[in-house]
Amino acid sequence: MRGGRRLAILTLVGAVVLTAAPRAARAHDAPERAGAAALPGSPSPSLAVIGPAPPFTLVDPTGRSVSLADYAGRVVLLSFVYTTCRSACPLVTQRMAVLQRRLREAGLFGSRVGFVSITVDPDRDGAATLARYAKAFGADPRGWTFLRDRPDALRPVLAAWDEWTRPLPGGEIDHPARLYLIDGAGRIREIYSLALFDERQALLDIRALLGRPGP
Repeated sequence: MRGGRRLAILTLVGAVVLTAAPRAARAHDAPERAGAAALPGSPSPSLAVIGPAPPFTLVDPTGRSVSLADYAGRVVLLSFVYTTCRSACPLVTQRMAVLQRRLREAGLFGSRVGFVSITVDPDRDGAATLARYAKAFGADPRGWTFLRDRPDALRPVLAAWDEWTRPLPGGEIDHPARLYLIDGAGRIREIYSLALFDERQALLDIRALLGRPGP
């Protein structure tokens, strides 16, 4: 089965699993947003500084080193995923793809806003696998970077972001399904759980950080 078709099927499966059995994997339930309790669609989000974003330097599928510092001055949406996930990860990535389209339509994607997705499964997510995953979801490489590294190099990054992992039966990995919104000064301004991540609200949050409120 071709990679794109397989990942599309996984996305549908993930949506069904999360709707029918939201506690199938604890990772994908857990933490509530640590920032403001803005409801989806809130036009005036309150985005207090939560803390500094832990730095990282990892590699993209081409072997290029990428650091969080490379995004200075841009708003960043950061996620942690793995390509063989059958539940939360494809749903998160699909929602990010929708947000990517809306930001691109607004002329903000790439130049003002960047996405970063880091694998939590470096043993299985090689460079080619990660590149296929990105392509399957329509990730625009001009603004959305997928990163990996050797397990020993990735481990301290995951620890710094409190991104623990735990193996589950069938090859699944339990891990926190969190997304981080980081401002241009490298500060975390919002933490979304999967249950509360809404791409419409994320767009409003990003616009607020850019000083460009509006739909």
